[in-house]
Amino acid sequence: MNRRELTANISALIQQMIAEGEQPILDYVLRSTEEQQRLFKAGLSSCDGITKKSRHQSVRAADIYLWNFVTKKVDWQWDPAKAEYWHTVWVEKYGGDPMVVLKNGKVDYPHFQ
Repeated sequence: MNRRELTANISALIQQMIAEGEQPILDYVLRSTEEQQRLFKAGLSSCDGITKKSRHQSVRAADIYLWNFVTKKVDWQWDPAKAEYWHTVWVEKYGGDPMVVLKNGKVDYPHFQ
């Protein structure tokens, strides 16, 4: 998916999320090499930003978080069932890629590419 397609599809996904009662927050659409290296060194990405670039570095990925109405804060960690639902929508309706598994084995629920 190129940058323009990602922009259109992420926008449509966010509109659908809102229509279904979610409060999505878009984050990390563009990531610098330095930020990518920091995340790699922290074990939060399998891309080092130089030899293996993240799709965030070319604006072909975005992270989406959800506002929690109960706590009145951002949920930085997705509920797995909710993540499965939205990633299925992303793949089946918008042609996105499946959920990413990080090098530490953790699933990157907020990441959509």
